[in-house]
Amino acid sequence: MPSFDSHAALRPTRALLHPLWLGSLAVLVLNDHVLKGAGALPEALTGKLSDFAGLVVAPALLAALCRVQTRRGWWLAHLAVGVVFSAIQLSTSAAAGWSTLMGAVGFPWLITMDPTDLWALPALGLSAWALRPAMQRPVVGAARRSAELTAAGTGLVCCAATSPAPGEPFVPDINTDVYVHNASDEPVVVRLRELSPSVDLDCYAVAEDPSRLITEPLFGQSESFLLDPDQNFGLVRNDSWFWEEEPELDEPTTRDCTAVLLDVDGMPSAVVFWRNDQIPVHTVPGLGAEESGGRGRIEIHPSGDPDTLGEYVLGDDEILHLVPPATPPEVGACAPQSDAGRLYWSEPVPSGAWEVVAIESGADGCYALDLGISNPVGETVQSNRWYICAPLSHLGLEPGRLVDISPLAQGTGDGGGVLVSTAEETSDSGLPLVQLQAYRGTSFPAFHGLQVAAVPAFNCGYAVAPTCGTITRGTSVTAGGDAFGVVALQPGERQTLAGDGQAEMTVALAHAEERAALDPECAEGPDTLGLDLEVVALYIEPPL
Repeated sequence: MPSFDSHAALRPTRALLHPLWLGSLAVLVLNDHVLKGAGALPEALTGKLSDFAGLVVAPALLAALCRVQTRRGWWLAHLAVGVVFSAIQLSTSAAAGWSTLMGAVGFPWLITMDPTDLWALPALGLSAWALRPAMQRPVVGAARRSAELTAAGTGLVCCAATSPAPGEPFVPDINTDVYVHNASDEPVVVRLRELSPSVDLDCYAVAEDPSRLITEPLFGQSESFLLDPDQNFGLVRNDSWFWEEEPELDEPTTRDCTAVLLDVDGMPSAVVFWRNDQIPVHTVPGLGAEESGGRGRIEIHPSGDPDTLGEYVLGDDEILHLVPPATPPEVGACAPQSDAGRLYWSEPVPSGAWEVVAIESGADGCYALDLGISNPVGETVQSNRWYICAPLSHLGLEPGRLVDISPLAQGTGDGGGVLVSTAEETSDSGLPLVQLQAYRGTSFPAFHGLQVAAVPAFNCGYAVAPTCGTITRGTSVTAGGDAFGVVALQPGERQTLAGDGQAEMTVALAHAEERAALDPECAEGPDTLGLDLEVVALYIEPPL
């Protein structure tokens, strides 16, 4: 058996014929050019195989190219490979610099930074320990020298040209109605916000001024996309929306129109609004212009000057509306109403017969009713404190009165109501009949012949509420009927109407609006578009 001198000069080219080095080179070539992306092995495995194989191949190859002859040089070659490998996995600038350097010599690298690749670093120790004895073997002959040179050349090419260089990306055609086109020479970041799935719109009403009326609270989460030069991109979810992980899509909406908030770096914000039957869905090339027409096309033209906003150029359809500067909120009779004056009662409604034990009134228009149920000997066996807030000066009740309380069935999208009635027979008790009906919804149920009709303020335009983005228009009501006269009420007003005999009906309008856009998950009131009415009526009839 030959003996090796630990102090003899090393010949790194001899390590290039070691089975470990040749096997690692084969694994590197096979993995980078065959296995990656083929689906034969898990991606997690193919991603790490090249790291382990490369860290065995590279140090010996570097030592051979640098003609290292000492143990110190041998270890420095491994250290250099380890430092570069670690840097390009941990530093963006290092990865970019290395990719640029390799591109300059004709072998551009596409580097995917992954700190978990550092688990492959022990392969350097394997290389340093297993290949060193091979470098001390005596020279056998010219044939071996030729094999070493061949191995070095092959290893250099395979290490430099790891995975195939990325080519031009393929951008497929898209099927869409409205799309944006990057008309600049640089990539741009496009941020899109569709309407929240819960939002409902009166498309006809908001079409008069979409960018003023359809405001940010009505839109959902933002999705960002990088749009390459000359690339087209659909504004609603379609095949051009690529995801690293497929999102959970919301249920499709049934709106008759579509609105998207468009935000592009260096461009003014805009609302894109169109009716669903306005522009047909058609095939648009992934890159470039359509062969015929420009339906639904929005071109992005950045200015190139950081102090100047770019401009949008539309195709055949006027569908883009620039978001106007912030304006002072509407005031006066046409202003959106506050939720502070709405009707309120505590839930659950204490259904059934009760005795009014005490009544407390607050300065905010709220009443606290202490209710009780007594046994035959007058002992209270059940009690309940119930609150109701309404713009009334009194409830017509006194302690000791017996009342029936019942919730009123709510209609579709309505908030429902409550009915409070005295329970004694007025002819026997000598007490007045008192009934109170409070209702929140799109209408007010008939009550002792009283009818309530809404009258939208057509002289007012639509305005945007300060919260939730609700689009509203002021509304008043007319109330009356049968024995009662007819009066007009504005929100916050109340009137007392005289009926037959000495009966009285007090009607108070707590809230009245017509709504053209609504997010029921945010806004108070009914869950449907149209009227938002809150009315309370107090009927008092003296005893016979």
